[in-house]
Formats: sequence, C-alpha cells, structure tokens
Amino acid sequence: MRKFIFSPSFLYLLPILMMLVVLNGCTKKLTKTDVVYENDFERLGQQTVKIFDFYGPVTTSKIFDFNGSKVLGPFNNNAAIFKTRKIPDHNVLEISFDLYIHDGWQGNTKASNGVPDLFVMKYDGNTRFLTTFANQLASKQSYPHWYPAADNPTYSNAIDIKLPGRCAWKDSTNGTSLYKIVQSFGHASDTFELSLSDALQPFAAVCEKSWSIDDLKITAYKYF
Repeated sequence: MRKFIFSPSFLYLLPILMMLVVLNGCTKKLTKTDVVYENDFERLGQQTVKIFDFYGPVTTSKIFDFNGSKVLGPFNNNAAIFKTRKIPDHNVLEISFDLYIHDGWQGNTKASNGVPDLFVMKYDGNTRFLTTFANQLASKQSYPHWYPAADNPTYSNAIDIKLPGRCAWKDSTNGTSLYKIVQSFGHASDTFELSLSDALQPFAAVCEKSWSIDDLKITAYKYF
C-alpha cells in the first residue's frame, strides 16, 4: 500500500490554501450596500422634495421644529415626493423613516363622505401600502396592516405615544404618536420615486390632524 508523504513545501502552502478557501466562501455571501437617499431635514431641508396639495405644487417651507428636531410637514391632504436617480446595481431597496401622527387621527372611523383617515405609500406611482392610524382610544386603526384588512387597537406598533400634540392637541402629552416605517422590496431600476400622501378627514383641517416625517433613508442592496 502506497504511503502519501507530505512535502515541506506543501505544509508551507497549506495555511494559504485554507485561507483562500475561507475567503472564497465568504465572498459569495457578501452583500453590497449603498445609501442612495438620506435626509434628516436639518441640512438639506426640502430642496430634494416635491410637495403638492389639492391645488398643485407647494413652494412654501414645510420644515418645522418638533420633538427637538427639524421635520418635514405638517401635512393634511398633501403628497411629498422623493426621486432618486443613478442607483447602483442592486436587487432590493429598503425605505425607512420616522412618521409622526399629530393630533386627532380617527383611524378606521369613516367621515360623512365614507373615507377614513388614510395614509398612502406609493413606489414608482403604484400604491404599495395604504393604512390608517388612530390617536383616539375610541377608534381602531389598520396599521400595521393594510386598510381595511384589520381593526387594531389605537397606537398599535407605535414606538412612542407620549409626545405633545402639534396644534389642536398641543397641550396633550399624548397628542402625537411616533412610528418607525421600514419596508424592503425587490427592485432593479436605476431610478426610484417614493410618494407619501394622505386623505385625512376633514379636508385641509391641518390643525385638527396632520402628519410629518423625519430621518428618511433609501438603501440599495445587492444580494449575490
């Protein structure tokens, strides 16, 4: 029976070969990450945002101070649109932002016109999430599910419910609720448009109920 004898040169190369095997195995599992849009509304403000109301583009400032930070808003029957171009090669996008729900949102409760307090997210013009929020204990909300699929308790999945109101409820310590919105989805185009909008009832009653956002980030991932 033949015996295999390790040569000194092989023993010298063995650690290098093992290192190459390990590195090759790790390389296949690497994920490429690129932050393609980021705005805390402190430095950039709203210069990269297009804002609309029922009558058309809004050119006045929509930056205000809330909870110790500058935020984008307040909105009532508005749309805020963010466009990103020249996105590096990727197959997944992730959207994340802080959403402040101010004052008297009534969740799934319908107004006299049959419409509840809706919040809408669109990706590239297509509705990707439609839900409701409630700050009133007598109301139910759809979030974190689609409207009208659920009647969840007020404040479901909120990360803070002890913030002051913005206007009508400014003297209340439970006047604003804060949610962290995070969504990931398949995407490959080098452009992307995010639209955030609402159908709050009653129309344009911005002191009665409104919303604002902070710390918006869009991240592209390339999974190999």
